[in-house]
Amino acid sequence: SAHAQTSKDSVTRKASWNVAREAANNSSLYGGNTVKKFPYAAATLTYAHVSGFWASATSYQLFETEDYIDETDVPVGFAFPISKRMNANLSYSHFFFSENAPMVKSVTENAVTANTTLDWKYLYTSVSGSYFFGESNDVIVQLENSRYIGLNPIWKGKNPVGLDPKIGITGGTQEFSETYTVERKPKLGDVFEDILTPGKGNNPKTTTTTTFKHKFQVLSYDLYVPLVVMLGNFELEPTYRYSVPVNTLE
Repeated sequence: SAHAQTSKDSVTRKASWNVAREAANNSSLYGGNTVKKFPYAAATLTYAHVSGFWASATSYQLFETEDYIDETDVPVGFAFPISKRMNANLSYSHFFFSENAPMVKSVTENAVTANTTLDWKYLYTSVSGSYFFGESNDVIVQLENSRYIGLNPIWKGKNPVGLDPKIGITGGTQEFSETYTVERKPKLGDVFEDILTPGKGNNPKTTTTTTFKHKFQVLSYDLYVPLVVMLGNFELEPTYRYSVPVNTLE
């Protein structure tokens, strides 16, 4: 991915803009992985105010679909410090999809998210919880730990270069169905039905019911190894991601 930032002088700065471009060999949503891979490209524009308010828009284009824009995400939020080393972020997101969008989250339209980060010197820990709602409702919880490792003593270049490895675990709810059959007590109408239907006899009367439930479980384990290269107001982050999905979706 690549980022570009523009802002006013640091003394009088009131707001900043961030432009990012991203490309990846597969799309995923909080541990939700599909059997078929969907490589994509995305563009993001973010506005952040000094008060903590921020808004963003990201558009995705999958390489193997007919639509030019397959998805657009529009989140708004408020970031604020809790202490010197702890910060929080509250946000709401709305998702727009093309008619034939194949992404995992295309059955949801909205999400509310609460995120807390803690820099406790040795690790940078992030804990977030999201509630997705629309045609399907799900809860997703993520725990991530990372630490930036500067490579300038080895690199000895003018531009800062470093690694920012991150490990994470994602848990959440997924919808599943249960079908069960129960035998019910015969009613008066069943007796007449047996008499009027030759050969049916005294067969037991049953009722088959299918219910849909949401079960919370671990969805994936992830490892990210980005190489961070700073070029003035530009930032390059080629990233290797290794994911162990616990439950792959069709």
